[in-house]
Amino acid sequence: MKTFQISLLLLMIVLNSSAQEKAVSRYSFFSTGFSQLKEAANFGLVFNGPAINYGMTWNLRNEKRMITYGYELGVGIPFSKNIPALDIYLKPINVAYMFRFPGLHSRLYIGPDLKFEYNYTLYPQLQSGFDYWFTNFSLGIKAHYAFTYQNSAFQIAVSSSLAGFISRQPDYRDPYFFDIGFKYAVRDLHKNLVFGSFEKYNTTDLEILWKPVSKSRLTFGYEFRYAGYYQAPEFKKVSHSIKILFSNKSK
Repeated sequence: MKTFQISLLLLMIVLNSSAQEKAVSRYSFFSTGFSQLKEAANFGLVFNGPAINYGMTWNLRNEKRMITYGYELGVGIPFSKNIPALDIYLKPINVAYMFRFPGLHSRLYIGPDLKFEYNYTLYPQLQSGFDYWFTNFSLGIKAHYAFTYQNSAFQIAVSSSLAGFISRQPDYRDPYFFDIGFKYAVRDLHKNLVFGSFEKYNTTDLEILWKPVSKSRLTFGYEFRYAGYYQAPEFKKVSHSIKILFSNKSK
């Protein structure tokens, strides 16, 4: 319930601010790529495989600030030694409030970045009904830079977590008893949240977008994403994705 209340408050702030912005753009996107994850609690095996994601983003911008809001849902099927796994990714909230940095012709914006992020994985052939997760509610920093070259438009965005609340499955669980199902997954993803910073975890994203024709509603991009949890049980995930974005007309 607290998570929902915070989400609603953030949406109200963004929508209230949008009426005062100079430019509003919205786009949906699909991305497909390759992900690699290593779960220490799963014998330390490295799983690799394809993933596909869908999401939407709103950009609200004027001469002094830029506000971005987005959400994303993805699923992957990684393999290790021909053993499949199911990897689910959910980011219901990602809000950044950035201010224009002096110079560089007003193209650089920097500011705080808030996101709720869930990684949920099942290894049915190895771990029966046990689920594995890494949840982070993080406050970080984001930078966004846009420029044009000839008739093309480019955008580069980098974000990294600074501190937040994290949830992980325990290092040891009774091997004879487990719960699985939607309601148990929701319960587990929010279990035993603890506060931490760089000593416990980090998430970092890099996105590069290219619009080949300035008036085109199609944009192409590349995204690199990293997530790491450094205490027992350790967890690391890296993904590379190619994105296609479908933009609505700016207001």
